Amino acid sequence: MNTVNHNRRFIMSWLKGIALLLLASFTQAAELEVHDHKSRDIENMPIPKIEIALARDAMDGVNLHVELQNYNMGSPSNAGAQNNQWLSGHAHLFINGVKQQRLYATDVHIPAHWLKPGVNQIAVSLNSHQHENWTHSAKTIVGSVFFNPEADNLILHQYSSQPIAATFR
Repeated sequence: MNTVNHNRRFIMSWLKGIALLLLASFTQAAELEVHDHKSRDIENMPIPKIEIALARDAMDGVNLHVELQNYNMGSPSNAGAQNNQWLSGHAHLFINGVKQQRLYATDVHIPAHWLKPGVNQIAVSLNSHQHENWTHSAKTIVGSVFFNPEADNLILHQYSSQPIAATFR
């Protein structure tokens, strides 16, 4: 019986190691893509806060919600009508390290065909309308979530470079 327990522990630690390697490779791929743009450090303005939430869609894929504070998100055509006390811009949506689209609103549907089987990563970066990554203290303003649409517990890990203090979840 000790051999069986030992083998189980070995297999479980091996699987955890593989999972950590996969998560690290996804994070590195997203970082490369996000940092592909020029950066613009935030000065003399409130720092935007970002968190992202994910829920299964009843029909297909998942639904993403981006919670923001201190940030005007919208299309470039609405830039002049926004609150000048906060930074303005849009967001970039990355799935598994690949930029999929710009976001001008806080809710978006992610179709299942954009996802791969198993663990996926969604990252959302905040960007100026000149497509510069907004940064604070040399850190890109970004939220990220690792998830598995096939698992009972959808969310595996969440990250925010500038988390919202009172979480909205």
